[in-house]
Amino acid sequence: MPAVLLIHGSTPADMDFTVTGPDGKPLSSIFRDISGALSARGVAVLRYNKHYVAGPGKVDYEKFYGQADLKTFLKDAETALDAMKHNPRVDPRRIFVYGWSEGSTVAARLVRDHPEVRGLILQGPVTLPWGELFDKQLTDVQLPYLRQVAPGGLTNANVMTALSGPGGLVASSGVSFALSPESFTSGQPSLNLALDLNRDGILDLDREYLPGVRAYLKGQLDTPQGFLNIYSDTRSLPPVTAQVPYLKVPMLIVQGINDANTPEPYLMTLQQAIVQAKGRATIKRYAGLGHTLGPASSVIDDNFRPIAQQPLNDMAEWVLRQ
Repeated sequence: MPAVLLIHGSTPADMDFTVTGPDGKPLSSIFRDISGALSARGVAVLRYNKHYVAGPGKVDYEKFYGQADLKTFLKDAETALDAMKHNPRVDPRRIFVYGWSEGSTVAARLVRDHPEVRGLILQGPVTLPWGELFDKQLTDVQLPYLRQVAPGGLTNANVMTALSGPGGLVASSGVSFALSPESFTSGQPSLNLALDLNRDGILDLDREYLPGVRAYLKGQLDTPQGFLNIYSDTRSLPPVTAQVPYLKVPMLIVQGINDANTPEPYLMTLQQAIVQAKGRATIKRYAGLGHTLGPASSVIDDNFRPIAQQPLNDMAEWVLRQ
């Protein structure tokens, strides 16, 4: 039978890609849903726990964030692909690779190294350089959210309201970048006074929050101990846009218009690269869907809800047509 290999997005994900909210309750399990939908159509699926992950909530965080990187995840994907090829129930001529978000860069590199793969599926692909992508999340999602919940600026009085407000995971996470280091150990959120340049107790969103958080994110990307250092040039893989000239297989790209993690407007850079490279790609955009291709009324509202049925149908039908 034909088969699809699922490659994770960011975070220490289990094989179901269980995403939980701040309250610890599951929001979605997109890989479980994709597996069920494809299997029901006669397509085998291989999914696996990410490196240093043993199951939902079972993570060696020190090793995951200190030792693993995208090249580690590429080696794991190589192992998984080899297992699929040697499974007697899988047709090795009809193996497809799927990559979501961060995993789109891993999947693209895997297919580049294995042109015998039948096709490549990319969901919410990374189209911009990593540092630029994080800046777009900041300016396109997190800052607009703060303008809604803290229009006069962030203060110690409204920071908890901003953290627990109506924004999705990406939107509300922008608040945490402005918190003092003590906030994460004390459980009492308070602003990082280093960002309050005029010492008035208010973080002006344009003059203090934006430049301060930009500098913070750059430091986290450039510093070996930073939580974003996994996406530095030495530890990451290039965005899909840069890998397109080396991809010779048919591609299916599925993108939610209200995606907060990999915003839809920048998909155009990937489309242009595909045209220039004379690649073969089917691109589907979905109104009202977010990063999981689950319901999202806006990028601010995007909150990793369960994947909708239409993208599942489209993926299955595309695989079976190839």
